Amino acid sequence: MQTFLVLGAIFGFIGVALGAFGSHALRSKLTSERVATFETGVRYQMWHALALFVV
Repeated sequence: MQTFLVLGAIFGFIGVALGAFGSHALRSKLTSERVATFETGVRYQMWHALALFVV
């Protein structure tokens, strides 16, 4: 149980860090379609982090 909480916290941190990186560093370098794809990946990462908390 504690393993899932730790993994959920790590995945959540990675999701937030990637979201910030994408928002600040990649937005000017990627097309809007690529940014949308990146944001979808970050959203999936956050949902998986939440799922680990629920388990």
